[in-house]
Amino acid sequence: MKLWLLDADVIIDLLSFGLFDTLIERHEVYAATTVINEIKSYRNDGEKVPLNFRGLYVETGKVKELNADAKEIDKHVISKMPPMWRQTIDMGEIESLAVLIKEEELVFCSCDAAAIRALPFLGASERGISVENLINSSGLKKVQLDDKHTEEYFKNNLNIGKERWIQNFSA
Repeated sequence: MKLWLLDADVIIDLLSFGLFDTLIERHEVYAATTVINEIKSYRNDGEKVPLNFRGLYVETGKVKELNADAKEIDKHVISKMPPMWRQTIDMGEIESLAVLIKEEELVFCSCDAAAIRALPFLGASERGISVENLINSSGLKKVQLDDKHTEEYFKNNLNIGKERWIQNFSA
C-alpha cells in the first residue's frame, strides 16, 4: 500500500506505539515536507525521546517526501472547502490534503477530525483509513489505542464531513 501519513500526530503516535519501523517495512510510506519538519520527538513509556526524523527516515529513503505548491493547494483543497472549514485545518494538513488529491494512488491515514471531515469535499472519502484499521490490516501488534485512533472515530468524522458536504452542496 502507498500510505500517506497526513499529519505529524499520526506519525508521532505510531512511533510512540513502537509500530512505525515495522509499518515502513510493510508499506511505501509518504509524508509532506511540512509534516516531516514538525516531527522532533515522540514519547516512549512516558519519556520524551528526541528524534531527527528527516535524517533517520527521509534521507535514508524509508519515508518518501512529497509537497504541494501554493497553486496546487488552492486548486486541490482551498477552492473546494467552505471558507469556515479552511480555518479549522492547519497549513501542514492543507498541504497534505493537496498532495493526497494530486497523487491518486495514496491511501490517507490521519486521526485529525478536521482533516477526516474534509475528505468528502475533496472527493476522497473512500481513500481514508483509520489508525486502527491500518494496524489491523498491516498485521502489526495490538496496542492500546486512544479514541482518536479507532475505526469508529474515523467513520463518525467521515460521516460528519459527508453530512456537511451535502448541506453545503444543497444550500
